[in-house]
Amino acid sequence: MKDGSVPMLDLRQVERRDRRSAWENAMAGRLVPMGIDISADAEGEGHGLLRSLDLSDIKVTEWDCPALKVSRTKRLIETSDTEVLMLLTASSGTQHFELQSGSARIEPGTGLISTGRVAYNSTVSPGLRKRSVIIPLSALASYDTGGSIPDCVMLDQSRPLARVLISFVESMGSHVSSMDAADAEAAREALLTLVAGVIRSSTRAACDGPTLLPALRSQLDQWIKQHLRTGPIRVADMARAFNVSSRTVHRAFSLTGDTVGSVVRMQRLASARRDVVATDIPIGSIAHRWGFYDASHFGREFRKFLSMSPSDYRECYGIASVEMQAETDTLNPYSASTIDDLAS
Repeated sequence: MKDGSVPMLDLRQVERRDRRSAWENAMAGRLVPMGIDISADAEGEGHGLLRSLDLSDIKVTEWDCPALKVSRTKRLIETSDTEVLMLLTASSGTQHFELQSGSARIEPGTGLISTGRVAYNSTVSPGLRKRSVIIPLSALASYDTGGSIPDCVMLDQSRPLARVLISFVESMGSHVSSMDAADAEAAREALLTLVAGVIRSSTRAACDGPTLLPALRSQLDQWIKQHLRTGPIRVADMARAFNVSSRTVHRAFSLTGDTVGSVVRMQRLASARRDVVATDIPIGSIAHRWGFYDASHFGREFRKFLSMSPSDYRECYGIASVEMQAETDTLNPYSASTIDDLAS
């Protein structure tokens, strides 16, 4: 794991005195930093396992939890990178949350979406089995979330799209480990599309006031996506295209604490990331294609975005090189079998 997070953990194999810190490190690496209190009654339980099922920059983790008390404080939020979206589903047991906005609970058949900016206290029942999905907010930049991401969205069986998302997340464990790079990228795209759709529908359902700005924001995001390769993105051009004032454009983006510049930057990086993964176009050409000054500028921005250089990211997750190698092996069966013979 290049981010230093814990890919696997069996709490039963950790010394008793080290279990709390081991679980806190696992939470910080696979979820977000939290304070942990492991119940004394949990010592004899056969729980305390995690397994990672990542889809490139999206962290997907299976958890088998002991009885816990968890706290996500404002201090932890202020001192950590919280620009993420957290999706939780449960297959057994329960987890209860006390948030500033009220109470929430996940249990089998339900889920929760929350931003990393939310503080809460939480109680985990013995034997909770859940999946967590940590999505960088930047990964959602090119998806239509309706222009606003609520701090917390509950998912239940009353909403068909929520049911689809919960089922998708719960079914991932039996499939991700056997996926090749192309399949993993397709699964990532499907997951982000579902998450964005659930958020978009939740935002519409919860909106009691005028819907002009959220609707406009969604249209502006699409306009940016369509014009990324046509030159600089100017507020005046967007205002003219939608027959509104420049001030209204800025207000539409400020709904989510964004600026036009920050959204354009994330859209460019998201589009460039797809080229890095799905093509063998030279990195310098990708930089030019998506409006970066040069390959060096693109490399710096990409590292901020994904904590890896474009070339390293392509090496880890690239589809084109994998497909080209498979095609080469098919066209040259003698060469492939010879290599296998030498390796045996």
